[in-house]
Amino acid sequence: MNAAEKLVDARTALEHGAHARARDLVWQAAAAAARVGDKAVLQQVVELAGALAAVGVDDGDQLRVYAEAALEDARRGTRRPSAFERLISRDRRPR
Repeated sequence: MNAAEKLVDARTALEHGAHARARDLVWQAAAAAARVGDKAVLQQVVELAGALAAVGVDDGDQLRVYAEAALEDARRGTRRPSAFERLISRDRRPR
């Protein structure tokens, strides 16, 4: 399932009051969109995260801040390296 599909499912979950499920789906969509710099999806994530925060969902504000930062990176054409990329780029230590 791609990021846009996760957002559709998240909206449905939010509409039905399944806030924890909606939060999880929005986090997954945010991470997937951030990896590829999908500005449209990230903008929707910001909006949904705001809606989640408004109804008192844990991590709603944190999710919004993450999505805003990822959206800004996507707009600038930059992307933070993934944990794996950081791991493999470390200098080898002498034994």
